[in-house]
Amino acid sequence: MTGNVSRENLPPAGDLAPGDKIPGAARTVGREQILKYNRYVTGGEDTLNIHTDDETARRAGLPRAIATGRHPVSFISEHLVDLFGVGFCAGGEIDVAFVKPIFPGDILTLTAEVREILPKGDGRRVVLDVALVNQEGAPVTVGSASGLVSSD
Repeated sequence: MTGNVSRENLPPAGDLAPGDKIPGAARTVGREQILKYNRYVTGGEDTLNIHTDDETARRAGLPRAIATGRHPVSFISEHLVDLFGVGFCAGGEIDVAFVKPIFPGDILTLTAEVREILPKGDGRRVVLDVALVNQEGAPVTVGSASGLVSSD
């Protein structure tokens, strides 16, 4: 995926309040990234499956090859690391559903809104509603994510 994630556009996580919208980011899913993600699960091998081969995808009822679930999850995670830093790496959570296939060339835009802020130890857990929408405005991945913010 190539895109425009920028930490400078993000508010301090400690300043977030319910209802706040997090500035989004957009990414284009490339075929080479799809092949690279596939190699992670196959020990570096290129294999023919619904993620790497259009004909295999068609036999499975898809119009062409689709991205793996790792694509949207990694995109969301990267943005959350930018937002929460170690508060995501040390205690972040993601719970999403893949609601529409992601195809090579799709442009995904992340949207996120603060749903609630919960006490967590000596800090807070900031819970977000997150979604990735494609270039047609259709949601492809939806769910929630959170990160920890210290009281300092």
